[in-house]
Amino acid sequence: MSPPIGELGVARFGDVLAAAGPGPAAGSTAAVTAALAAGLAAKVARGAADAEAVTELDGLRRRALVLADDDVAAYTEFLTERRKPGGGPAAAEAIVQVPADVVTLAVRVTELAAALANDGPDHLAGDATTAALLAAAAAEAAATLVGANIADSGELADPRVEYVEEHAGHARTLAERLV
Repeated sequence: MSPPIGELGVARFGDVLAAAGPGPAAGSTAAVTAALAAGLAAKVARGAADAEAVTELDGLRRRALVLADDDVAAYTEFLTERRKPGGGPAAAEAIVQVPADVVTLAVRVTELAAALANDGPDHLAGDATTAALLAAAAAEAAATLVGANIADSGELADPRVEYVEEHAGHARTLAERLV
C-alpha cells in the first residue's frame, strides 16, 4: 500500500500521476488542487486575522487530501468489481460520490477565497484570487468526472450531473469576478 497522497511531496505526486496503470489520476488531482487552494486561502485568512476562516479552510484542506485517497480507492474498487458478474453498482456509486464531494468542497473553498480577495488585506489579494481560481478549476474538473463516471457506470440520467455542474458554475462565476 502506498502512503497517503497528502504525505507525498509535490515532485513524488507528479511522478505517481505520470506512471502508467492504476493510481491517482484526475479525481485525485482535482482534490489535491482544492487542498492547495484551501492552503493558500488559509494563508490569506491568517493575514486577515480571520480565525474562523482559518479553521474552516484548514479542515477543508485536510478533507480534500482524504478525498484524493478516497478517489484512488473508489476507482480501484470499481475496476475490480466491474470484472465480476453484476458489475458492482455500489462500486460505481463511489466513483460518482467522491468527485461530487470534491465539487462541494472546492466550491466552499472558492467562496471563502473570493470573500478574502474582496475583504482581506490588499497585499494578499493576489493569493486569494489565485486560491479562488484554483478551487473553481478543481470544482469544474470534479464535476466533469461526475458526469464521466456516471456514464462509465451505465447510468443514462442522473440529477447529480446537473447539480454538480450548477455548483461548479457558481464557483467559476465567483472566481471570474475577481479577475
